[in-house]
Amino acid sequence: MNGSAYEDVVAKLTPTQREAVLHIDGPLLVLAGPGSGKTRVITCRIAHMLNEGVRPQQILAITFTNKAAGEMKQRVEAMLPGRGVWISTFHSFGVRILRQYADRLGLDKNFTIYDQADRVRMVKLSLEAAQIDATRFTPETIQSAISKAKNFLMSPRAYADRASDYFQQVVAQVYEVYEKRMREVNALDFDDLLLWPAFALKNNAEIRAELDARFRYVLIDEYQDTNKAQYGIARGLSVDYPNLCVVGDPDQSVYRWRGSDIKNILDFERDFPNARVIRLEENFRSTKTILRIADHLIANNTERKEKTLYTSKGEGAKAGVMLFETGQDEAEQVAQQIADAVGRGGRHFSDFAILLRINALSRGLETAFIRKRVPFQIVRGLAFFDRKENRDILAYLRLLLNPRDDLSFLRAVNEPTRGIGKTSLEHLQNYAEPRQMSLLSAAEQVDKIPAIKGKATAGLRHFAKLMADLRGIVDATPDEVMRQVIDVSGYRLMLKNSTDPDDQERLANVEELITAAHQFHAEDNSRTISDFLENITLASDVDGWDEKQDCVAVMTLHAAKGLEFPVVYMMACEQGILPHERSMGENAQLEEERRLAFVGITRAQEELNLSHARMREFRGQTNYTIPSMFLDELPHDCIESMDFSGSSAKAVEGWRKSTTGASQGWYDTGFARTSTKRKDDFSEPLKESSTTYSVGALVHHDVYGVGRVTDISGQGVLRKVKIRFSVGGERTFLAAKAKLSVVKS
Repeated sequence: MNGSAYEDVVAKLTPTQREAVLHIDGPLLVLAGPGSGKTRVITCRIAHMLNEGVRPQQILAITFTNKAAGEMKQRVEAMLPGRGVWISTFHSFGVRILRQYADRLGLDKNFTIYDQADRVRMVKLSLEAAQIDATRFTPETIQSAISKAKNFLMSPRAYADRASDYFQQVVAQVYEVYEKRMREVNALDFDDLLLWPAFALKNNAEIRAELDARFRYVLIDEYQDTNKAQYGIARGLSVDYPNLCVVGDPDQSVYRWRGSDIKNILDFERDFPNARVIRLEENFRSTKTILRIADHLIANNTERKEKTLYTSKGEGAKAGVMLFETGQDEAEQVAQQIADAVGRGGRHFSDFAILLRINALSRGLETAFIRKRVPFQIVRGLAFFDRKENRDILAYLRLLLNPRDDLSFLRAVNEPTRGIGKTSLEHLQNYAEPRQMSLLSAAEQVDKIPAIKGKATAGLRHFAKLMADLRGIVDATPDEVMRQVIDVSGYRLMLKNSTDPDDQERLANVEELITAAHQFHAEDNSRTISDFLENITLASDVDGWDEKQDCVAVMTLHAAKGLEFPVVYMMACEQGILPHERSMGENAQLEEERRLAFVGITRAQEELNLSHARMREFRGQTNYTIPSMFLDELPHDCIESMDFSGSSAKAVEGWRKSTTGASQGWYDTGFARTSTKRKDDFSEPLKESSTTYSVGALVHHDVYGVGRVTDISGQGVLRKVKIRFSVGGERTFLAAKAKLSVVKS
């Protein structure tokens, strides 16, 4: 045992961290605020249990990303080398359990794991099989509903029993066909990797008892983000040996949209009445100012457990709240600020993170970074493996491991082209379906299908033999399997002989697959090609991020969980974006959006900037914006408001000072919020005959606030008035219909 390394780490723990680490038997809830060292606590707790004689195979640690699992493994290995504790994500745990117990669960252990694109494709095929018109409900919408049903542990029959409207009835029909087809092709989707183990633990007493006895000590990170299926797994593993330690923070529960239930952590003490609760409130990441901002914001939520973050770090700089004229200006000037900061010295590009509510907002940033020569990295999953040429090769590999995988067959069979047309494939399917055989098996019998002729017959015969030959090398190292598939399939030769210059880049991408497989195997020489495919399929957004590169990281707020950066920019802090438009009108969703903002704020170590624009081009439309309500919930003494919009707020400031009893709100910082104005500050609505209706008049609009009339045109009912608002920009209204009031001087 590397005792000195273990003892050195334990010696540096705070009293509350040490209390959590030294606890072994019985349920434990660790409420860990952001930056409180929860990963250190989890890994030290594992090391302490090993040091106290708990066998490695009795310990199971589960987290949510491969990146987090990898970091935990490294830390445990550094303290106590060679112990081999099982540390993985929920989905990876599910895969291993299902492959191990496949026979007892009625599964073929060589099942394929379908990613999002495959799932949507399978739903589309299921819609066609059920003869349902796909124009009213898209495959994506149906797939999302099926996914939600699985997260709530609902089988097709259970879902059908509860279907209460037409949409749910359609979903129920498709869900049943979808599951039938998935079994036929021996495939599981992401949700099945949780659903099947949860059902096994619930319905099979023998399997539950075996797993409970095997994993006597279970640790679960990010417990606030568990859904019903994950909760079922955690509870099922903790019946006979209730040594369940969960670590999390209700204030960072941000995955309600994919089924997570904050009540899993809020009700932990109800589930385990004898549970010990330890709060980690000391933050080692951020300045006092950043923590005050975060605490002030999240205090507006009701679904939470009280805690107060504190730090021994200094006060730090105030957070910047920046206003820009347009979203394009916002991107350009943020890129320039980063370039200037690095140019002055003392900062690296990798010190900066841009956090966005949705990925679609990154387009303008990419352009600005390129123009300003700022290196950046969009953290958006393993996009390399989504390239068309790489998906083709992966389809060969998946079919090699699972000959029943018809989706992979359809993708690979004509890449490179083998003269097999759509009609021939339809004949092949018509032959296979009534015989309940896979398309690959049908291709092996192509000579028995008279409807398929000529080149198509030869092509299918050749493809079936090719796959049979490749099965002989499936146990080779992952990189060797990859190399053989690329060569034997003819894919490398096709790209090499192509006259299309882009195909040379595609060839480089395909060959890079060999490198990726080699590196994967080098990390652990027991890994197989099956492990490689599984690793790719289960990767999360942040797993594709190379933090060693000196680049600005651009990612969603969701992807940023667990990360930290010296400088954070949270952009597009506007109503409808953050908080998202879907959250309007439902308090539970609004509280989750506030938690998401809390997560973003607490990623910052030294500097925090929040920005918004008066006007944003988004989803094909240009709209005037309203600042995020969350900006109004920040402590004003901790922020510095900066107007980079190039337009003056003097008009609204002059109006504010001339009124009596006007609410201060965002006027104090130059941001007009319509909700702070009172009706008694204004006269009756404008009328066409009003003598005060003239260019230069100050007027008020219920949505856009105070503005000045800049132009009047037209006559009668077509008379128009153009107004420049301090927040909403310039707008034109029909005078007869505009809800405008003249501001009293």
